[in-house]
Amino acid sequence: MSLASILSIARTALVTHQRALGVTSHNVANASTPGYTRQRLELVAATPFRTPQGLIGLGVTDNGVFANRDSLLDAAYRRESGVRGQAGTLHDLLTRVEDVFGEPSDTGLGAMLDGLYDAWADLANTPSSAAARVQVQQAGQALARRFQQTDARLQQISADAATQLRGEVASVNGLADEIARLNQRILSAGGPFHTAPDLEDQRNQLIDQLGNLMQVRVLERTDGTVGVLTGDTLLVDGARAQNLEVVGIPGGGFGVAIIGVAGVINPGGGSIAALSEMTSDGVPAVRADLDRLVAAIVTEVNALHQTGTTPGGATGTDFFDPTGLTASAMALAAPVAASPAAIAAGATSAPGDGAVALQVGMLRTKLVAALGATAGEFYVGLVGGVGSMARDASQEAEAAGVLVTNAEARRAAATGVSIDEEMVALIGQQQAYIAATRLVQAANEMMDDILHMV
Repeated sequence: MSLASILSIARTALVTHQRALGVTSHNVANASTPGYTRQRLELVAATPFRTPQGLIGLGVTDNGVFANRDSLLDAAYRRESGVRGQAGTLHDLLTRVEDVFGEPSDTGLGAMLDGLYDAWADLANTPSSAAARVQVQQAGQALARRFQQTDARLQQISADAATQLRGEVASVNGLADEIARLNQRILSAGGPFHTAPDLEDQRNQLIDQLGNLMQVRVLERTDGTVGVLTGDTLLVDGARAQNLEVVGIPGGGFGVAIIGVAGVINPGGGSIAALSEMTSDGVPAVRADLDRLVAAIVTEVNALHQTGTTPGGATGTDFFDPTGLTASAMALAAPVAASPAAIAAGATSAPGDGAVALQVGMLRTKLVAALGATAGEFYVGLVGGVGSMARDASQEAEAAGVLVTNAEARRAAATGVSIDEEMVALIGQQQAYIAATRLVQAANEMMDDILHMV
């Protein structure tokens, strides 16, 4: 090996180990940077030189800077993040639904329903009392108004969820576009050699954010780019991203679709899945049960009231508006709303006849075939079901939160920067650099010796 070759080996060693020192310094400087992944310079022996006497080594070089990332740990973190995002959003929305009912309460729907039955029972005891009729009228109005208010608040929750869904879909589109742009920059900067770890960190942070909105899977390409899947839809592929939009779905509610493509996609999880579920199934199911309850109350009370006679002698009249069979439309019949004298307390108009009022008051304990329970029991079951779903979502969110924390800790242990490890590496790289300078010094002394011999 010539002296020139020795100097060349020393030069490449100096350059390579200086670069290694730079990578280590970069790690130390970013030890507290959120989302930063520890980097390493991959050292390899330079391609040897072939001579008639055999192969001669040409020193050290590198294959580039690589991020110390574990794709399995990333996938675990994003999977649990999607579960937490879905469960947390469901819990928040179901808690709002619970608050609408506000049970147990002295002013809730349950108390209003009991108040109606109590007013009818009081009228049965004093069927000729004008004050008792006013109490029945007011109790009916209060119940109808509370059903209307409850339904309106549920509709507002659904509308708010739809608005939030649109906002989060817009966020998904922004994240997908930025991931595609970073794919292009990574391809340009490093390509198949993956030598753009800082850009990869930016991209992975965006994918983590996306994973809280939708369940995502990442497909790593050989050219350094990635594909991002949500459900069975390829959201990002290299430098190309597909944008989403919020669309109405058959039966009511909202889903998410690729712009320009028919049919909704399955987000798999995340807050978007929860918002779509609440607008298409959660809130509508609660409103449907509320409508069933209203229809049963109106039908049962009217059926009995029609058998009675008002003080003025009118028969076959309704207490509730028979067309108001939903929570949003429930109301007193127009004559009853206009005057409590339109309320029938007995089968006859005799002053002491309170038979009809007694039967209406006893509806409190009557099994309603359409509900499979009494009206009160059905309402308690409805509220209890909402509370149970909110509790389950809370427990699932809490459990997923623990799993996310654990997954994040495992990922940080594998990819985070340890100052102690970096100091050890720094010392080794410094010694390698010093050794390369001594090699230069030795080659220089050998050159001087040869020159002195001439």
